Amino acid sequence: MMIPRKLLALALGAGVVDALKDTSPFILLSTSDLLSSSSANVLPATSLLSDVWSSLKTCPSDYYIIATQPGVHATDYSTQKATPRLREKVLGNDKAIRSNITVTEVMGIFDPTSIRNGLEEECGAEVTKIDGGASGTTLEFEGGPRIIDITFPALSLHESRLQELSRNDALLADVLDHIPSSKYTLVYVTTPREYEDEDLSSLTYGSENDLQEPLHQDLKRDFAESRQDDTSDNRSLFQKYQFLSPGIFMGFVVAFVLITILYVGISALVGLEVPYAAFEKDTSPNSQKKQQ
Repeated sequence: MMIPRKLLALALGAGVVDALKDTSPFILLSTSDLLSSSSANVLPATSLLSDVWSSLKTCPSDYYIIATQPGVHATDYSTQKATPRLREKVLGNDKAIRSNITVTEVMGIFDPTSIRNGLEEECGAEVTKIDGGASGTTLEFEGGPRIIDITFPALSLHESRLQELSRNDALLADVLDHIPSSKYTLVYVTTPREYEDEDLSSLTYGSENDLQEPLHQDLKRDFAESRQDDTSDNRSLFQKYQFLSPGIFMGFVVAFVLITILYVGISALVGLEVPYAAFEKDTSPNSQKKQQ
């Protein structure tokens, strides 16, 4: 079973997000061993729907939670504060989760209606609907097999998106905590986010100007500091800068030792005195008798 290391780690670069802004993530978690359990970055909705149904048509669980979150993008989940409880399960911190299907970018609309109808027909599951935007929801569920259909309201297009996702995540976690069985499957379906005209270039991570503004401020601060140093520091050149660093000093010491060794070796070779007679052949009678 492939478990992603980061929840939809998933947020692609700015140049790619424009091309995939009409996509949204998908997550399936189950406490049962499903036939298909893998993760992908980009997948068509039709192909994903076929894979999910091939895993659920065997009725592996007692409870099937189908949570629908409209108006999101993969970048909405890039921060830990967005969906902390769901994030923990996707990262594999919940040991009860045995199957994980995570798709970062689903191309097209994944309609869970066919999954819901198939579970009703094949598994005899009854449906309990929950309005994710209502307050005071009763979380008491009858015996399974049962489908818990949760529909969350679409996220706004402003700064409250993070708080809305976090609130929906808390409700989903409460639903999972109140399930009277350890055998459940969570199908977390999303639909693509809509964008206002002025929001097309910013998405969740901010616009290019927002990303460059801190850099510009750092450059201005560094330039101001250098200007201040040049005008107020009256020290001499050798006092302001270090011309002999410890590395250079160590290099000089090593070079001096090596040159000294080389000098001693050359001096020893030059000092050798060998008489020329040592290279001449001895022709005396005594030498001939020794050879015989």
